[in-house]
Amino acid sequence: MTGELLASLKLDDRDLSILFVDDRKIAVMNKDFFGKDRPTNVISFSYLDGMPGEAVGDIIISVERADDEAREADIPFYERLFGLIVHGLVHIVGYDHVKGASGARKMRYREKKLMGLVLEHPVFRALIE
Repeated sequence: MTGELLASLKLDDRDLSILFVDDRKIAVMNKDFFGKDRPTNVISFSYLDGMPGEAVGDIIISVERADDEAREADIPFYERLFGLIVHGLVHIVGYDHVKGASGARKMRYREKKLMGLVLEHPVFRALIE
């Protein structure tokens, strides 16, 4: 499914690295890389300038955070998990919700488009059934 997401962003000649961790591990990474001493749901690193066949970026997701957020939002765990993958991916390609309302709007729009692909994908449909 990530192949389709990358293709929709015209990055079908690239790979994507996804690492699933617990809250403890992501808190350490959040502190080491961003100076924030707390767990977060997703961290992403972009390597957009790389060559074809190389990873476009790394996405690190706290499975514990994803599970908690899915329960809070009353949505399936896999929907939240893929939402975090999409969120990390749009960060990798340059969208940013922190730098202002316009950027946040553009990022939400791109996330909604990509989540539409995820929610209609046969693999996702099979996971939630």
